[in-house]
Amino acid sequence: MDFLKAQGVSAFGSRLRRVLDRLDRDLAAIYRAAGMEFEPRWHPVFVVLRDEGPMSVGALAKRLGVTHAAVSQVRAAMEARGLVSAAPDPADGRSQRLSLTPRGRAMGEQLQPLWTAVAAAATQLLAEGAQALMADLDGLDRALDRSGLKARVDHLVKLEPQS
Repeated sequence: MDFLKAQGVSAFGSRLRRVLDRLDRDLAAIYRAAGMEFEPRWHPVFVVLRDEGPMSVGALAKRLGVTHAAVSQVRAAMEARGLVSAAPDPADGRSQRLSLTPRGRAMGEQLQPLWTAVAAAATQLLAEGAQALMADLDGLDRALDRSGLKARVDHLVKLEPQS
C-alpha cells in the first residue's frame, strides 16, 4: 500500500515532491553517466543565463518565479564549479550580474544533446500516464497566483499565533 497515495489530497505536496525527487535522482544519474558535473536544480538558472544573458540574482528569481535565496544557493554551487561568474551591475553598483563562464558555455553545448533526450523521454512519460499534467500545472500556477494555499487555509481556519 502506498501511504502517501492513501492520504489523498492532504499529501498532494508530498506526492509532487516524491515525483520530483525520483526525476532528479534519474537526472543526476544521467549527468554522472555522461561524466558531467551538473546538478538538476541548476538547469533553470543555467538555461536563463544561456538564453537571455547576464542577469542579477533578483532578476533570475523573478524570471523563474522562485525565491532570491533559492537562486543564491544555485549561484554559489555553480560559481564553485566555475560555471558562472559575477560582475558588478553597471546600472546598479549594489548588485551583481551573473553570466556563464566560458567553461559554463562549453558545458551547455555538451549537455544539450542530453537535454534533448530528456525532453523526449519526458514527453514519453507524459504520454503514458499524464497527458494533461502540463496544462494542469499551468492551471495550478494560475490558481496559486490568485490565492495561495496559506491564504486559502487562513480563510477556512483562523489559526492563533503561537507564543
